[in-house]
Amino acid sequence: MKKIFQILCVSFICSSILINCTFFEGSKKNIKEDGFLYVRTGADFNEVLDSLSSKLENQESFKNYAESKDLPSLLKPGKYKLNEGETNKSLVNKLIIGNQEEVSLMIRNEPTIFHLAGSVSKKIEADSAQIVNAIVNWAKQKDPNLTAETVKMYFVPNTYNYYWATSGDKFVEKMIGEFDKVWNEERAQKAETMKFTPLQVFTLASIVQMEASKTDEQPKVAQAYLNRLAKNMRLEADPTSIYAFKLQNGFNQKIQRVYYGHLAVPSDYNTYRVKGLPPAPICLPNMTAVDAVLNPDGHEFVYFCADPDRPGYHSFTNDFAEHERNAAKYRKWLEERGIK
Repeated sequence: MKKIFQILCVSFICSSILINCTFFEGSKKNIKEDGFLYVRTGADFNEVLDSLSSKLENQESFKNYAESKDLPSLLKPGKYKLNEGETNKSLVNKLIIGNQEEVSLMIRNEPTIFHLAGSVSKKIEADSAQIVNAIVNWAKQKDPNLTAETVKMYFVPNTYNYYWATSGDKFVEKMIGEFDKVWNEERAQKAETMKFTPLQVFTLASIVQMEASKTDEQPKVAQAYLNRLAKNMRLEADPTSIYAFKLQNGFNQKIQRVYYGHLAVPSDYNTYRVKGLPPAPICLPNMTAVDAVLNPDGHEFVYFCADPDRPGYHSFTNDFAEHERNAAKYRKWLEERGIK
């Protein structure tokens, strides 16, 4: 009996020492400075230790405490904020719970899903190929007629919050959810009244987006294009000829002025060559441009040209001779500034 008691005492003492040691290791301030830790999906504990090697005062201390809490089997992927003086316990708890930082993801007026994927991949774990594949796969399931061009309408520019450890599929899932919020019954009804499909609305909105940098003028520009369509005129929208040219010659060039070579590009996107709308959006349009199409200005003008006296705005008219004078004035303004 005495021997059993002695064994129990020794066991209790050893357990107490172990608990105290664990508590001591956990309470150690071990993070050198503020920063971030990225834990990729599928990363093992050794990879995490390697990533932390330059960020810890004592790597062995962290390793011992983490293993005592079974972190290697409970590790969650993500982007984690590291705070100077943070303890082993605090960091291990973050990694076990998955208490990661959100990233701010700004979707811009990208011309293609490939540009979109390249931009997004800089902010989340998924690479650009995975994002493109996720978009294409979703499009096939949604509608066999959707293409890499027409699917662009579902990706609405805005700033969204994501977790860094986001897959291509999860990125698309959230973006489609956001689209469903903005393409509501009211907007759908307005499109139906105009006898426009959602794709046609977003396609015209993309032209308005690229033509009108000032949101307060977008409804006026939208109305001018709608007037041309109603009169069976070509849209003759410079942004469509630029898009057509870049589709054929690459998007890595900066075009400051539109020349005959741009206007002459044979393409269904070039509205100087074909009547009606292009087959798909030429960029991801903001909802301001979408709403401009659904709520146009109501005027009767069909001609407009950039106004050098009001940068960012246009001069509107129904007189072609006046339009020509406005265009000549703008060309002179460009030439005086050496813009080619």
